[in-house]
Amino acid sequence: MRRTTFGFGVAAAVLLAAGHDGLAQRGGRVGGGAARVGGGAIGGPYGGAGVGARSTGTVVGPAGGTRTAGTASGSYTTQRGTTIDYAGAGRGGTTPGGVSYGRGVGGVQVTTPGGKELTKVGTAGGAVGPGGNAVGGRAGVTTGSGPGGGSFGTAYHGGVAVGPQGVAAAGGRVGTATGPAGNTVSGAARGAVAVGPYGAAAGRTAAAAGAGGTYYRSAAAVTAQGYAVRQNFRTFARQYPVLTARWLGPTYRPVTWAVLAGWAGYGTYVAEPVYYDYGTTVMYLGDTVFANGQSVGTAEQYAQQAVEIAAAGEAAKPDPKQGEWQQLGVFAMVGEGEEKSTNLFQLAVNKAGVIAGEYYNALTDETSPVRGSVDAKTQRAAWTVGDRKFPVYEAGVANLTRDETTMLVHFSKEKAQQFTLVRIPQPGGDAPPGGK
Repeated sequence: MRRTTFGFGVAAAVLLAAGHDGLAQRGGRVGGGAARVGGGAIGGPYGGAGVGARSTGTVVGPAGGTRTAGTASGSYTTQRGTTIDYAGAGRGGTTPGGVSYGRGVGGVQVTTPGGKELTKVGTAGGAVGPGGNAVGGRAGVTTGSGPGGGSFGTAYHGGVAVGPQGVAAAGGRVGTATGPAGNTVSGAARGAVAVGPYGAAAGRTAAAAGAGGTYYRSAAAVTAQGYAVRQNFRTFARQYPVLTARWLGPTYRPVTWAVLAGWAGYGTYVAEPVYYDYGTTVMYLGDTVFANGQSVGTAEQYAQQAVEIAAAGEAAKPDPKQGEWQQLGVFAMVGEGEEKSTNLFQLAVNKAGVIAGEYYNALTDETSPVRGSVDAKTQRAAWTVGDRKFPVYEAGVANLTRDETTMLVHFSKEKAQQFTLVRIPQPGGDAPPGGK
């Protein structure tokens, strides 16, 4: 039987998950009810035995800060011969400014009488500021082997942040396994999750990223992306001369919510504007969609509502050149991290809530009509391009008074993906500052 006692040089590689049984803090509770290790030999209730040691100390600085450090290590053998070796170290404290912090490393190795081994090592750390904002992270490696020659291993790295907009977390994991005959399988996963101020969550992993859904983006990130996209459209008139000639000056003038609501009568149903900030106030969690923390149905039901809103405007088919229309603006559609767009929308709405306009695809140099509508009660706007039923594009009509906003694209009833709409300024004019 092989035994390995961890020294702290090895433990520095380690998995002490935030709460990973806190070996450094708890002194290593082991062995099915055995006593807490404090040094010397101990006996467990089932005949097992072990030895261990622990030490701690605290220092107070002249400015009022504190620092505490501790170590623990030991070994335990069960009655049936399984050996558990463990070691850990931790430190933490509080700065004079009120920031509390902590960090730990630790490791555990289990060896059975039959020769099977499981080793788990890792690190963890975190800090909390006086305002309640917090960050934390952990990383680690787990390996194992059997008497027949098979083995496996996994590695994990993750972090979490708690700020005024809620919680955001991300992590990654890789793993591999080899059988006694030499066959090997491996895989990797990457994920991110955000919990908004209303408590609902939206997440993605590498395997599920293609399924779309929503993800958290701060207002600052959306504004920064809008600025970058507008900078790339400074030569708009030269890039798109046909559109520039057809989409006249008034097309580019942004409309305020007060003007739009009074003109279209949206205040009759809802006194205040309803903003659909996808990834923040509207989020996909699994197969359920949440709006302001409340479930509003399944993803398929939510998509069907968008289909019906868009179809209502398509059925009306008013002449965009006739009647009274309020221009909403010219917008570029971009995906996550993109700063250039080849998809442009020119949108307008009439008093009946019908949306009309044009879509331009710069890759194919094609222009297609846009048809859709606004649901006055929910203030959801949805539209389609040409004669196609999908994709269905949607945004809150109040969001279309902003310089940039998140939007949702339903590629089918089963798949939706979050994008960003960025208002494009009038050719030759100054770009709007962003973020009304």
